[in-house]
Amino acid sequence: MLRPLLLVTILPCSLFPFANSLLLSNQSALYRGLTSSLIVFSVNANNQEQAYISGSGSSDNSDNNMEHYRKDGVKIDYDPYAKGMAEKYGLPGNTDNEGFDPYADSVGAGIYGGCVERDNEGNIVIGEQYQNHNNRPGPVYDGRGYSLMSKAIHAGPEKVTEILKDYPELKEEISTGGARPLHMCGMSSNGQLSTQSLIDAKADLYTQDTYGYTALHRMASNNLEVGGEALVRAGHDPNMKMEGADSTPIEIARRSRAIQFLMKMQELGHYD
Repeated sequence: MLRPLLLVTILPCSLFPFANSLLLSNQSALYRGLTSSLIVFSVNANNQEQAYISGSGSSDNSDNNMEHYRKDGVKIDYDPYAKGMAEKYGLPGNTDNEGFDPYADSVGAGIYGGCVERDNEGNIVIGEQYQNHNNRPGPVYDGRGYSLMSKAIHAGPEKVTEILKDYPELKEEISTGGARPLHMCGMSSNGQLSTQSLIDAKADLYTQDTYGYTALHRMASNNLEVGGEALVRAGHDPNMKMEGADSTPIEIARRSRAIQFLMKMQELGHYD
């Protein structure tokens, strides 16, 4: 059962050097109170957009006679009810909000887009990732929830542009899962609307997360044609095989049956 989630007065973990210059803004509506300083907002988890991470799980489906789909219609390319899944992640309705929900194919801040630990010199701590969902070492979650830019992306492109005007270096903010802001644009239908803002800020199109995926891989796996079009028009080849990635963006879209994404790629001349 989804539970209401309240996040109050969270200091963005990526802006410790700037903390003294940040001011608190009032909340006017869901996420609209987000500023480039302290953040106060409330979220009802029943209505919050889920961050999907299709394509990063196992592709072995132990039930070959049944296909599973997310609420948004994207095909889940593994069996969420496979042996050992409930033991690791919990039963349906009783999974970790900050971790992986295999039944929805969604993730929380512990796995992707969350604040990360830093050592005394400010370096990101690399180690075992949350729930060991990805067995590759990566940035360690610090338990503070979503990063500043992850929250800004959910607020919308205006907020992203506002923050980057003051702190342009945050276009490459690193969060859990090795995600950069462009990756987070590829995690939800609302998030994709901030893609062009980050492209305009010269964010790196080809940066890979700890799964070996670029932002376009995320757009493909989540059937996000608006963000996908922006990235392709900016120069990202959807048929490029990146070292460390198991598939091209087009291959992931085909496997996930991401129809809108594939139709857009066909329109742009990258898919037959």
